[in-house]
Amino acid sequence: MQSLRHYFYTVLEEQDGGLPGKILNSTLLILIVSNVLIVVFESEKNFVHQFYDQLLIFEMITLAFFGTEYLLRLWIVPEHPKYQHKNALKMRLRYMATPMAIIDLLAVLPLLLGFFFTDNLLILRIVRLLRGFKITRYSHSMSLLMMVLRREAGTLSSTFFILGTLIVLTATGIYLVEGDIQPDRFGSIPKALWWATVTLTTVGYGDVVPVTTAGRIFGGLIAVLGITMAALPAGILASGFSTELNRRRDLYRYHVARFLDEGDMKLSALKKLNETRNELGISKTDAQLIMFELKQEVRINSEVVCPHCHQAFHISHPPGVIKVMRND
Repeated sequence: MQSLRHYFYTVLEEQDGGLPGKILNSTLLILIVSNVLIVVFESEKNFVHQFYDQLLIFEMITLAFFGTEYLLRLWIVPEHPKYQHKNALKMRLRYMATPMAIIDLLAVLPLLLGFFFTDNLLILRIVRLLRGFKITRYSHSMSLLMMVLRREAGTLSSTFFILGTLIVLTATGIYLVEGDIQPDRFGSIPKALWWATVTLTTVGYGDVVPVTTAGRIFGGLIAVLGITMAALPAGILASGFSTELNRRRDLYRYHVARFLDEGDMKLSALKKLNETRNELGISKTDAQLIMFELKQEVRINSEVVCPHCHQAFHISHPPGVIKVMRND
């Protein structure tokens, strides 16, 4: 049972496990994408009436897969390195409180909620739509995005706080300038918040506009300011993506260099490097380039005895077997 549990840990958490593991993970990925698409199409009432029976069968199949997956993930918790050597009940309860475990639970809740919210299909649709977040387990791009968001959470929070403060100040300014002229639209700061938001974010719907000269000058200045403010979150995320990608490449480079220094590039070492590459989301092309660069950089100092004159000397060479040949 322990070896079986370790196998499922390899399949579900490490995205490995050979062909059966690939089939299982691909099936779960297809179910996640299909569920999101079906929730979108279910907003059309004719679609629901026409395919009601097929949708019900698909929902049962989905819940069976996701329910089994959730139970398996609870079962394999002791295989996680950070949960080992701890009380089984405590480590499973701790795992159930993690964000991804909560998303896994929400994926199987719609059937249970259906008994309590039979008249409110909107709640069920929203909960089912949360299944889309499960794709972060199977997509390196989504996992990279979540990693960047976690790392840049503090910086992004500061940016949004500044943006929120500017929105309030902008609403206050347009209220002072246009409040008496357009009391129905700018007669109070809460009323002016809509215009301030769409202007600072450079959306500019045009449904509410200043009519006085002072109001238009103020609006123009705010629009220019909004261009710089709206670009800040995008710049932070772009910088975060670049930093995280470089960090992962450097980490993979470290692992490759360690094996090269040890002179251990056997099949087992290559397999470990491939697992590391998959875990870090490094492409095969980047991995091959890193390997090639390090093979050119890393050199080993070896003591060699000449088979002809039996004289010992040191030679610097790339990792691998060297041959000393006589040059007559």
